[in-house]
Amino acid sequence: MTLKNRLSKLEKAKRGITAEADCLCFPPDEPPFLELRAEAEAAKSVLCPLHGERFSRVAPHNYRVIDLPVHLDPSWRNQRSPQYIKAMDVSFPSDRWPSTKIVEPDGAVRFVLKDGTEIHRLDPPPEILEYKAPTDWEQPS
Repeated sequence: MTLKNRLSKLEKAKRGITAEADCLCFPPDEPPFLELRAEAEAAKSVLCPLHGERFSRVAPHNYRVIDLPVHLDPSWRNQRSPQYIKAMDVSFPSDRWPSTKIVEPDGAVRFVLKDGTEIHRLDPPPEILEYKAPTDWEQPS
C-alpha cells in the first residue's frame, strides 16, 4: 500500500468520525421515548445538520398516567446509548426546558416550561366523601 493510499484512507476515516460527531439523530434501534405532545414537537423541531429529520417514529409505549414526564426523571440516562442521550439533550433547549412541577393549592399538578408554556396537567384528586352513619337517637329522614 502506497503512502498516498494510506493517507486517503485515513482522511476518509477522519471524515466519518467527524460526521458521527456532528450527527444529532436518534439511533435507528432506539427511537425516542416521548409521551407528551410538547416533547415530541420539541424533538421534531431540531434537525440534524447531516441528515435533516432525526427520527421517523417514536418508541411504542403503553398508556400510563404521567406523574413525572420522562425528561425530568434522570434514571432514563442509565439505560440509553451516548448517541441517544446526545439527541435527547439537543431536543430540549435549556432556554425552555426542563419543565417545572407546580402543585396548586387544590392538589392539581402542572408542568410549565421556562417560557410559561404549560405542557401537562394532572387534575386534583377527587374528594372522598365520608359516610356518617346515623346514631340511634337520629331519625333517618
